[in-house]
Amino acid sequence: MTLNCNAKLACIAAIVALAAPHAVQAKKPEKIELAADSEMAAVVIKADHWDPAPNMKSAFKLTLSTYDEVAQKLTGKPFGGSELIEAKKKNFVDGYLIALVKPGRWVFQSYSQQDRWALCFNASTLQFEAKAGEVIYLGELDSRFHRAQLSAETMKSGKYIISGSGFADFFDLSSGPRLHPVDETQLQTVRTSLAEHTPKITAPVRAVEYSPAAFGTGSTLWGQRKCGGYFAKGAEGN
Repeated sequence: MTLNCNAKLACIAAIVALAAPHAVQAKKPEKIELAADSEMAAVVIKADHWDPAPNMKSAFKLTLSTYDEVAQKLTGKPFGGSELIEAKKKNFVDGYLIALVKPGRWVFQSYSQQDRWALCFNASTLQFEAKAGEVIYLGELDSRFHRAQLSAETMKSGKYIISGSGFADFFDLSSGPRLHPVDETQLQTVRTSLAEHTPKITAPVRAVEYSPAAFGTGSTLWGQRKCGGYFAKGAEGN
C-alpha cells in the first residue's frame, strides 16, 4: 500500500493508524448472526463496565490474536487476524461482550485503556481453539483487576503522561489475563441470555478450553518494542 501524504506528520499519523489492531466494523450485538453451519465462530466474554475517561468511548479494550502454537508466535497482522473487543456500553448485552472471529487458534494479546497504555500478555497468556459454527464462552474477565494492574504499572514506570502518537506497552508480566473458571451453571446462563437478547445467534454454545501460551513481541517501524508489532519472532525472541 502506498501512502500519499502532503506532510510528514500526516504520514506518521497514517502509519500509526495502519499499525493499529484490526477490527471489522462491529455490528450491533442484536444484529450478530451465527448458525451451526456458519463459516465463522463467535466468542462471548463477561466483564464489568465503568464510565470511561473523558473523550473516550470505551472503558477498556481487549485484543485477541490468531496464534501459531508451535512457533509461539502471533499470526495476527495489522490488516487481519486480530480482534479488538471494545468495552463500550452499547456493545454489552446483559453484561456480555460478543465478537465474531475466524476459526482457528487464538490468544489473549493485550488489555489496554485510553488508547495509550496496555498490558502485553506476551510472557504468560491463554490460548484456545475457535471452531466454525460454535459460540465459545470465554468466562468472566476480571477487568477491574487489570485496570488496577495497568494503573500500577503506569505509576511504577513514570509513563503516566504520554503525548502525540506515543504508546506505553508493559511487557513480560508475571501473570496473564485473569478469567474466572466456567461451570455448567454459568454456561446455561449464557445460553439463556443469548436466546433472549441475540436471537440471530443459534449456534451451539460451549465452554472454552484453555491452555497456557506465550508469544514473541515485535517492533514499530521505528524499532521500538511493540506488543503485536512488526517483525515478531517466537516467545524465545523476547
